[in-house]
Amino acid sequence: MVKIWRDGNFLRVSGIVVNHHFKKLQRVVEDVAREEGHIVLDLRELEFIDEPGVCQLFSFIDQLSQRGIRVELINAQDKVLSKFLAVGARLWLDEQIFTKVG
Repeated sequence: MVKIWRDGNFLRVSGIVVNHHFKKLQRVVEDVAREEGHIVLDLRELEFIDEPGVCQLFSFIDQLSQRGIRVELINAQDKVLSKFLAVGARLWLDEQIFTKVG
């Protein structure tokens, strides 16, 4: 289960984010986005995020960015960061390969 603490535009995220937990994180971030143009997600206490959760987070951050809202991810543990890097690399490779081939 994911837990989120807010202090202004700063959100501390702990626990786990799997596909069905993402909605809670999304709601809180969306609430902050109504008030702030810059959001900081401190992931120091996030223990786990699955690939669908990473994909949803990337997509949501992109949507916020298109609205002019900057989201900064900080302090991710290595096991969480490795999931972000793996998914990001896969998405980048998919885009590079399929846009060039197809």
